[in-house]
Amino acid sequence: MPQPAIAQIEDGVNEVLKNVSRRPIEPRIGDDLVADLGFDSLQVLEVIAELEDRFDISIPLNDVPATRTVAQVVAQVASLVEGRSTA
Repeated sequence: MPQPAIAQIEDGVNEVLKNVSRRPIEPRIGDDLVADLGFDSLQVLEVIAELEDRFDISIPLNDVPATRTVAQVVAQVASLVEGRSTA
């Protein structure tokens, strides 16, 4: 399976964020999930579940508290997708 380009991963992450948000948002790469986009802890877990399904990855729950911005989410997903394809 070909690796998704980082732009495709970013688009997918943004789409998941929009789906999970209970209000209209336009996520930007520097946005904080909680402070800027208004996600609560349950929504963050929903985002993780959707990202895992969408990209066929497993996000370690220990990494969740440190992953605060859209950029960090994109980097985490890209790293896991890359690791999956080399495994």
